[in-house]
Amino acid sequence: MKRLRVRGIVRLANLVRRQLGSPISAAALEELRRQVGDTIEQIELLLDDEGLKPDALSPANRKALEFLKGVDLDSVEPSKTAEDEGHLLGNVRITGLKGRVDDAALRVAEAPGAAELGRIHEEISTAAEQIEELMAVESLRLEHLKDDSRRRVAWLNYFADREHFDAYVGAVARARPAFDREAAASSKYAPPVWVCFVPMKGIFRLRGYADGTRATMPTAMIGLGAEAMADLAAMAFRREGRQRVLQHVLAEGYRAVAAELDELAGEAARTAGAHHDLGAAFARVSAAYFDAGLPRPRLAWSQSYTMRKFGHYDYAHDTVMVSSTLDRADVPAFVVDYIVFHELLHKQLGLTWRNGRKAAHTPQFRRAEQRFKQIDQARAVLQKLGKRG
Repeated sequence: MKRLRVRGIVRLANLVRRQLGSPISAAALEELRRQVGDTIEQIELLLDDEGLKPDALSPANRKALEFLKGVDLDSVEPSKTAEDEGHLLGNVRITGLKGRVDDAALRVAEAPGAAELGRIHEEISTAAEQIEELMAVESLRLEHLKDDSRRRVAWLNYFADREHFDAYVGAVARARPAFDREAAASSKYAPPVWVCFVPMKGIFRLRGYADGTRATMPTAMIGLGAEAMADLAAMAFRREGRQRVLQHVLAEGYRAVAAELDELAGEAARTAGAHHDLGAAFARVSAAYFDAGLPRPRLAWSQSYTMRKFGHYDYAHDTVMVSSTLDRADVPAFVVDYIVFHELLHKQLGLTWRNGRKAAHTPQFRRAEQRFKQIDQARAVLQKLGKRG
């Protein structure tokens, strides 16, 4: 069967979810209605011209179209407090932020003396103050910023604190010897290694230059000790020790830094979808199954519409990711709760390894999972959604 892929429809569905998950102005709501209506009409005309049915769309496109058709924008009440700002939510990028953060990290990585470190810290503090003033003048809040800008604003605010900055410098000093040793033994990279801790996805990134190597890692890695840094270097250069590294990022040192950075980035306020709120789901599941004692991870909707995999727990970033496919009016809240519960079990029980490989769904995990009261009903809904994919 001929498959039709339409660019932009998944992006529009994610925009709708993001805007409806926050207060929205009348103007922004009207613009959203126009975009959704025009997009649905254009796709239906396209299908009609090609003599195709919606099943001919790619699975992700089809799920996004179903979502857009299922959103009742006429029943949404605009917020008076959101007048003139609804279009800003999650859409504002502060230019120059990436350069400031990357430049400061690289300068620290070059092992300067105390005087230069003092100047770098002063520049970080000044940048944080300038951005705070800019946001005040422009009436911007964290939820208005794109994810990358929020993360870098949080980085500057965190390291504007001298104690945190000194911890960063100490982490670079702990990491450098191990990274230099690995680079010296490598045929592809060369020392010195400039170790940088910045907002990023993944666990590490290496980039070789004629005069050295740049190693970039997530900011929260500053919470790791010397032994963990050595394991991280071995993983980065030799692809060895992944098990040990993942165990290190489950430890308190990494978690404490990550939690504070998430708070500074306003992560807790960005869990609402168009129909379901992951923050509310976490609260229900935590109270019912974890005695409200499990630290809240980062909660996020996926940016894609998955057909089979409805959730994922990222140990390295302490993140529960739930498929956007479930953010629909016809998906009961207990189904979202089940996915959140399932991923929180991964967080609670930690990693199990067999013959050097990660074992996720152990017998212990399966027994614990049976505690969910509506597990059979939830699985039936998920199975139905999977078949429709």
